[in-house]
Amino acid sequence: MKKHIRIKFVDFWDDFIPENNLFYQILAERYDVELSDEPEYLFYSVFGEEYLRYDCIKIFYTGENQCPDFNLCDYALGFEHLTLGDRYFRLPICYLNRYQKDFRLMQEKHLKPIPEKTGFCSFVYSNDRASEVREKFFNQLSDYKTISSGGRYKNNIGGPVADKLIFEQGHKFSFSFENSSYPGYCTEKLIQSFAAQTIPIYWGDPTVSETFNEEAFINCNKYNSWSEVVEEIKRIDNDPERYARMLATPALKEPERDGIEAKLEHLAAFLYHIIEQPSDKAIRYNRVYWGRRYVNRVRQHAKAYRNSPRGIAERLYMKFFWKHRRKGFLWKIDRWIKRKL
Repeated sequence: MKKHIRIKFVDFWDDFIPENNLFYQILAERYDVELSDEPEYLFYSVFGEEYLRYDCIKIFYTGENQCPDFNLCDYALGFEHLTLGDRYFRLPICYLNRYQKDFRLMQEKHLKPIPEKTGFCSFVYSNDRASEVREKFFNQLSDYKTISSGGRYKNNIGGPVADKLIFEQGHKFSFSFENSSYPGYCTEKLIQSFAAQTIPIYWGDPTVSETFNEEAFINCNKYNSWSEVVEEIKRIDNDPERYARMLATPALKEPERDGIEAKLEHLAAFLYHIIEQPSDKAIRYNRVYWGRRYVNRVRQHAKAYRNSPRGIAERLYMKFFWKHRRKGFLWKIDRWIKRKL
């Protein structure tokens, strides 16, 4: 008989479905999992403070560039390159369910025929609040050839594309710039460019070459200037043999170690280790005196912010505007509100 466990998910993104996510699915393979308002194990993320109401085993997950606070969680999963006993597992967002198809396409990209390329470079972004590096390089590279912008941000093709993968497949190169640069912070952007069988122009994680093969993409982090990056792109663009070699190069340096199957197997072992311990032995962060004082201060600060004019405005925005923000003119209003918040 399977062990019965009670879990809950809070503070995840707005379209998060508890029964249809990687953590639930892995646990359900071994345990009788109940979604409960009185959980033994709480999974939480960065989109709220509801997690502060609970005092059970807490497991933090982030797909954003945010370091776990181990004074508030027992275990964590994120981008950081950390070693902290059994409390941390590195799980970049590209391994989650929504990106697993792209990941597998990336793993096979060097084995497939090269699709027809009619465009020079694609650029598909809707976030205009990222590092200014992305926009500056977009403008600089545009002096060489026209870049096709298929997102809402800097769109120059008459509107957003319906299918990013198909759109990128028609271009020789693709922008794969993170919102910010930080060691370990490598999101879905790079794997999606690989999956589309383009040459990614990547900027972001300085440690990206530990996992991904630099012979298959342009790693902007290793150049001394953006002018050098432009010159490298020009050389590849005008050298059909080199371009073909790069497309034929596997994206991962060590497919057996970095592939999705290996990562999910290790993730399962991490989660099972938490559950297999008696609950009193699974506790990791301090809940006594200094630990309790720290948690209470965080709760007080969160409550003060929620009741402040800014906090109230943010809650109203999330409740009445957030889910509809990409519809027509609302997107432009959304950009204005974000700047004010």
